[in-house]
Amino acid sequence: MAQQTIRIRRGTKPELSALGLLLSGEMGFCTDTKEIYIGDGTANIFVGRAMSGTEAARPAASSPGRLYYITSGTNAGYLYFDNGSSWQRVNAQKLTDITGTLDDIADGTTYAKVKKADITGGSVNKVSDGTNTKTASEIKTHIDDASKHRLINDSGSAATELWSAQKIRNEIELAKRNIEPQASVKNRTTTAPPASPAAGDRYIIPASATGAWSGKQNQIAEWQSGAWVYYPPSEGWTAYVDEEQKIYSWNNTAWVRTGGALQTITAGNGLTGGGQADSVTLTVGAGNGITVGTTTVSAKAGKGILVNSTGIEASIDGESIVYDTSNGNRLMVSVVDGGTF
Repeated sequence: MAQQTIRIRRGTKPELSALGLLLSGEMGFCTDTKEIYIGDGTANIFVGRAMSGTEAARPAASSPGRLYYITSGTNAGYLYFDNGSSWQRVNAQKLTDITGTLDDIADGTTYAKVKKADITGGSVNKVSDGTNTKTASEIKTHIDDASKHRLINDSGSAATELWSAQKIRNEIELAKRNIEPQASVKNRTTTAPPASPAAGDRYIIPASATGAWSGKQNQIAEWQSGAWVYYPPSEGWTAYVDEEQKIYSWNNTAWVRTGGALQTITAGNGLTGGGQADSVTLTVGAGNGITVGTTTVSAKAGKGILVNSTGIEASIDGESIVYDTSNGNRLMVSVVDGGTF
């Protein structure tokens, strides 16, 4: 190998720049930046390992391709790349350090992008089910449109009807009546709605009802939230009437006393009452010498017969049975109160 001359120049980086191109094979060392360059006759090529030191000692960015490793301080462990105008951190990049746009990111399995046109002031301004898409403005218009959303219709029963809170409460109470047949009412005889009813007061409306109850015969009226609510009875409903302390059932025609069908006493044979009556009266032999008491049945005085709780007794006076000494000491039956015994 022919003898070669090794030439090493040294000085500051500005002095190297002022010198210009190094000769081919000529080496230059920057005493201020610790960089080593080798010339190829057309350019000065930076060579050597990455520079290192504190961040404060890092030279100004000016030579693309240089690397600088921070040995201590806040950014210790980070490697920086000189792009000619600034030092760019190579490892552990922050989001703010990353260049590019979300357009470069593809939708994932769990998360996806949102179009910029669908965001207003940082908030998504559209809702979509994949087929139908509505803007926030369109949704608000629909919600605020009373004809579409807030129309109260207590008389309807379609799935799209919107009921008032009172109507909903009434329907719940009606459903409760169907599963709670033993609801009580105050009475079934009041014809005019009470002037100052208490909440929850209930009445069975009679045929002669007036005022707000007119035309509501046999329905149950209940005072709720300052108004009367009516429940037409269904067959089998029962109600305890407080005033009478009795239970009535609706047979699809009328309210009848529960158990009335079990009273099989027939009037006309000395009996009155029966059916749904509260009492049965026994009238035996009225005017024919028989008296019916609370616990006894007795014959009128003079007839000689007494029926009571101990049995039947015959009371015969001295004129009715005679001890006949002249006829062999016999007891003889004579006239009993003018009649034959």
